[in-house]
Amino acid sequence: MNRISRYLTITFWLCAAGLATAQESVLYTRGSQKITINKSGVSSFNVEVRGKLELTDDDKDIKSMSPDGYLEITKTVFGNRRSLVISSGNNGLKREYYEGRTLVEFEPAGRKWMSEILPELVRSTTIGGESRVNRFYQKGGTRAVLNEIKSLESDYVKVFYGNALMSLTIPDKDYAVAISEITSGMESDHYRSEFLRKGMDKFLKNKDATQAVFAATQNFESDHYRTEVIKEALSAGPATLDNVKVILQATSKMESDHYKTEVLSSLLRQNNLTDAMVAEMINATLTMESDHYRSVILSKALDKPGLSAASYKKVVESVRGLESDHYKTQVLTELLQNNLPHDEQMSLIDLLSAFDSDHYLTQVGIQFLKKQTLDDAAFQRLLETVAGRDSDFYASSFLQAALQRQGLSKQNLIIILQVAGGIESDHYITEVLVNAAPQVKAQNDAALKDAYRQAARKIESDTYYGRALKALD
Repeated sequence: MNRISRYLTITFWLCAAGLATAQESVLYTRGSQKITINKSGVSSFNVEVRGKLELTDDDKDIKSMSPDGYLEITKTVFGNRRSLVISSGNNGLKREYYEGRTLVEFEPAGRKWMSEILPELVRSTTIGGESRVNRFYQKGGTRAVLNEIKSLESDYVKVFYGNALMSLTIPDKDYAVAISEITSGMESDHYRSEFLRKGMDKFLKNKDATQAVFAATQNFESDHYRTEVIKEALSAGPATLDNVKVILQATSKMESDHYKTEVLSSLLRQNNLTDAMVAEMINATLTMESDHYRSVILSKALDKPGLSAASYKKVVESVRGLESDHYKTQVLTELLQNNLPHDEQMSLIDLLSAFDSDHYLTQVGIQFLKKQTLDDAAFQRLLETVAGRDSDFYASSFLQAALQRQGLSKQNLIIILQVAGGIESDHYITEVLVNAAPQVKAQNDAALKDAYRQAARKIESDTYYGRALKALD
């Protein structure tokens, strides 16, 4: 037989008398496998199997083999070795039993030994696995197979039996319980993921099974495997609101913001999302520590049309948790493309006071002026918040941007002039007043001109003061 093949090593732990551990390594060759099981150096199994085997109902004998079938079992305990060789021949199965190198009559010693070791082997390896699944299913349906899977000793074997079960034509209603019980009985996220992904095509055709797939990911410890399963499930079709809630519960258990972002991004690519779904995803960003990843998800959420005031409010709440003014600006600039209700406008203006950078603050303030319809109260609060900082340059720049708004009312202009009076630099206050002068003159209102002159009186330089008054004349 050609031994050039691919290798797969599977490690799992068995209990012997409640204390001993075992390690199984499996070498796959062309159509065959070699299995070695070592138990704490006290005893070891070496098994070579080829072809398909069917065991008797009590798992103590081989009932049949495929024509190329072969099974060799060797067990060594404290240096004493016994072997059993069973092969398929023209006249049925041929059985040979060895103690050391001595061939011993199979009956009765060989049969007795085989009846002792086969039940142990079949539950710790995949030997005869397919035939056992078929046998249990014929006798007791899905429940009988699931009960047997619970008694298996390694995740590798459990996933083999689980896949064999799903290869049968079992009722759709059994999918959910199979997913729940098989994955919860495993310790390895690798094998949980393998089982779920292999059966995904079937699982996603059933509502309860789909829900069970997402629910199963909550038991994963690995963010990587959890993410891979969720993304694959989402790629097959739209998620329901219930599914979204389960996915978000699983996401909340992730430690990695990178993987959280992958899952939430996959969700946000769905075309059937309701405002309630998006709001849940926005809320999920509150658990993210990374400003970058949080801003990525908030930006994607804001791209979804038809968001409600409640969703906008959740965005503002999430932005409060950002430390970087750069990322705050990035998200708020996108948020301001939407027509925000008054309450959200006021909440957002309050948030602006937390900016450290006058540069980024002014950027957001200017977007506010360009994109939002503001009543007098919001307009005044915005100007006082953005222009009331230490930098006269940015205060002047922002107030001049405010002067460019279309349809400024008398009250709007008075607010601009009052705020301009707080600028300490004669140069910058004069720039604002000179730019405001044409609109003040156009309205020809005494109270407005008085507000202009009051702001001009804050100028200490005669030169700048004269320039400001001349602009009004």
